[in-house]
Amino acid sequence: MKDYTPEALRNIGLFGHASAGKTTFNELALYTGGETTRIGKIEEGNTISDYTANEIERKISISLSACHLEWKDTKLNLIDAPGTSDFEGEVLAAAKVVDTGVIFVKAVEGIEVGTEHCWDYLKGDKKPAAIVVNKIDHERSDFERVVAQAHERLSHGVVVVTFPAKEGLHFDTVIDVLKMKAYKYGALGSKQVTEMDIPDDLKAKAEE
Repeated sequence: MKDYTPEALRNIGLFGHASAGKTTFNELALYTGGETTRIGKIEEGNTISDYTANEIERKISISLSACHLEWKDTKLNLIDAPGTSDFEGEVLAAAKVVDTGVIFVKAVEGIEVGTEHCWDYLKGDKKPAAIVVNKIDHERSDFERVVAQAHERLSHGVVVVTFPAKEGLHFDTVIDVLKMKAYKYGALGSKQVTEMDIPDDLKAKAEE
């Protein structure tokens, strides 16, 4: 096994309300990082992190699950936390040990009770957190509404660093306001990413 210095280790928690996409993101991260050769699906009961009989049968995460991958010479330890309120103790435990948290929010439902709990646990432990607005390819996705909810219900200090060029069924491109570039993604599982200039009609928004 490869040895890593402390500076090359990151412990990242995946948090969020139930069905926000934490386990699916974990599958995609492991696949993209080359740790797996296929993308597991919750519906098929073959994900890496939901492996117990109860989790497979109920199609939900019940306990914490740790996975890892290497990205740019850094080892990322991913802690997949349950989203169902019945297992909130697992979320509390994860918030204690991670370096940072990633909170997943559904683009249609927006900020939910579980979202607020995860945010409060991380902030209570003085841990930094990033919010991922997930499922933007849904036809009723509303990114701006989710951002407004985050400002109102989580923190006025929430800052947008990427936003979708389009939402709904045609979503395939994000705008990175830090790099001031657009990134177009290929079909699921293709690992194809194309860097582009920001479209003219979105430059003003990116510069806000």
